[in-house]
Amino acid sequence: MDIMPWLLSLSASFLCSIALTPLVAKIARHVGLVDRPDGHRKLHGREVALGGGVAVLLSVLFVIVTSGAFIPVVRNALIYQWLPMGSIALAALILCVIGLADDRWGIRGRQKLLGQIFACVIAVSGGSIIEKFELFGQTWELGVFAFPITCLWLIAIINAMNLIDGADGLASTVGIVISIAFAVMAHMLGHPMESLVACMLAGAMAGFLVYNRPPAMIFLGDAGSMTIGLLLGILAIRSSIKGPATVAITAATAIWAIVFFDVLMAIARRKLTGRSLYTVDRGHIHHVLQNHGYSPKKTILTIGLACALCSLGALVSVALKSEAIAVLSTITVLGTLVGTRLFGFHECDLFLRRIKLFLRSLFMKPPQGQGANTERGQSICSRFQGNREWELLWDSLIEYAERFDLSRVQLNISSPSISEEYHAVWNSHHEKEDESSWNMDVPFFADNKRIGNMLLVGKSRQGESNFHWLADLTEGLRAFEVQFNEITARETRSETTPETVSTI
Repeated sequence: MDIMPWLLSLSASFLCSIALTPLVAKIARHVGLVDRPDGHRKLHGREVALGGGVAVLLSVLFVIVTSGAFIPVVRNALIYQWLPMGSIALAALILCVIGLADDRWGIRGRQKLLGQIFACVIAVSGGSIIEKFELFGQTWELGVFAFPITCLWLIAIINAMNLIDGADGLASTVGIVISIAFAVMAHMLGHPMESLVACMLAGAMAGFLVYNRPPAMIFLGDAGSMTIGLLLGILAIRSSIKGPATVAITAATAIWAIVFFDVLMAIARRKLTGRSLYTVDRGHIHHVLQNHGYSPKKTILTIGLACALCSLGALVSVALKSEAIAVLSTITVLGTLVGTRLFGFHECDLFLRRIKLFLRSLFMKPPQGQGANTERGQSICSRFQGNREWELLWDSLIEYAERFDLSRVQLNISSPSISEEYHAVWNSHHEKEDESSWNMDVPFFADNKRIGNMLLVGKSRQGESNFHWLADLTEGLRAFEVQFNEITARETRSETTPETVSTI
């Protein structure tokens, strides 16, 4: 096998990215395209240039066009596959522009989603579509659902890459590992052009990583993470085609296992703790590893190794034509992360406890008759990080909820700046929510930054002034506020600055 085309593609894009990235960083700083620390979620110590994805994308596009003069496979693809390649390039450029707009001025989530949908529709319209997939020896036809399912696949990967881009060099490293995996898979399944493009993308990200490794001088930004996500999502489709438009879905998904698992845990963490899916937190895999004491480089190496092991299992499964290998290798890697409590343990534990309570509610009658109102409700507490004494506060809040006959209470603490993440929910056995229920969402602030909230749910009292009762309810929170301030003002870890919290 002649490996020169692959080496040429990899090295050319690497050198091109090496040259372009400093230029892009200089222009970004000149036009104010920088990421500024906010002391709450963005904890880096200085302004860092954004727009690194521009250098990566331009490097890939430049090498594809110029290599057509030297590599016959690329030249033939540019001539005979101009529609799918042109649609992919156009979609990537559109997504890059949308990302730049978000990085520079900030755009609403729904606007960004519409842009992602538009870009994906263009890419899929050009022919990059999952018409059917193979799963454990069975071929499944998607029919009329092929187009929307393919778009959903690409949107999921775009946002997954966006979420994983939270530490210096992480998204680049993960992207390199996944690109190489798809380059090998595409070659194994007889797709030389896709293999070469994957090599070009890996080389471009490797060149960018020279400047993005900790401490980074430039970030990918949304323009980079979304664009790379789109390209890798399309490569996942085109590199894993085994027969006529039939995708080897198990191997392709296994390569993405770590990134998908991070997204799944984020969804579970937010939904199980009663927060919005759009809530920003620092519970992603890279944040958790850093809280375990991992250095930035060790964090990147650990996640990169996990991705590599899942990818290796996927490639072996393709070589041996056994999907079970991909499944077992993925389960082993993810199970190790959860079992060692490196990542995902608290989310899985919380999910299992919720299932246990749900099953118990199906077979146990609610307390009735005399003494029913003295029965304590169901409480679930989860500490994701930190060591402050939130349990004492939570016990006081439950007593308060029982005193005022509340239906439900939630306490959410999420403060990256003080490394605290604690969530708890309590449900009454006898006060159920219905159309007469009300709710009160009370935010918590420390140093003018929101660090959490408390949700109270109860029922209006018949025959009594609601406003008079509300005054009593609010007054009952005064002691809670004092206790909250005491906990947040205590020195923990390396902190020495007391904080004051306003709850009412």
